[in-house]
Amino acid sequence: MFFCFISISFSQNFAQNKSFILENPPHNSDSENNKLTSSFHLHCIDSSQHCTVIDSLEFIYGQNKQIPEKYKLAILIALSYYPELIETPITFKESFIKTTLNARPTISSLCLKNKSKRSYVVRINNSQKEGMITIDEVPFNASIGIFAHEFSHFVDYQNRNFRGVLKRLWAYTSKKRKAIYEKEIDSMTVARGLKWQMYDWSYYAIFQSKASDSYKLFKKNTYLKPKEIIEQTQEKIQQKQIQIEK
Repeated sequence: MFFCFISISFSQNFAQNKSFILENPPHNSDSENNKLTSSFHLHCIDSSQHCTVIDSLEFIYGQNKQIPEKYKLAILIALSYYPELIETPITFKESFIKTTLNARPTISSLCLKNKSKRSYVVRINNSQKEGMITIDEVPFNASIGIFAHEFSHFVDYQNRNFRGVLKRLWAYTSKKRKAIYEKEIDSMTVARGLKWQMYDWSYYAIFQSKASDSYKLFKKNTYLKPKEIIEQTQEKIQQKQIQIEK
């Protein structure tokens, strides 16, 4: 009971007092994106401002987690937005994969009747193959966004039974279904309060990374683009304003 009180208290304080700094948006030759980024400042979570609380973050959000040291701070900050995953076993491991990160439930736990008892694996690409994006080259703020995207997958899985999870996995067999699914997960992540982290990740992957043109096109077609993230959040703000006026 005492631990739960500490966890809830720290979680609320951390959520309310996350340190943000304003950074000038990056420049890009694409006129549409220049117009977009000139209109908005990127709200960045600064690693130097959070490294002093990493022990507290790990105490609360590091339970049942196997986290590589070099990604620990970004992962723990992202996890702080997902209190329902505090006790969920998650293993992070480096592997040769065709994308920056991927995540899935373990096969053994997927068969458990109790959805809350499932465990998950996040695989981190360690390939140095040209044209791919590794997490090591991703800006800190953007890395929080991409890790959070995977955690939104886990929350989605936890709300589904065995058949529902298989249906989600089946979406990956079609480019159209996969795009619908991944954009839905992106929207879930933005709704968690990570819109600028998602924006930063999307902008970096599409416009700033050294990824191949084919990989950038895949990102554009499968996930929310920077402009879509901004438009989505603006639409929600307008909806809230209408509700308040009513």
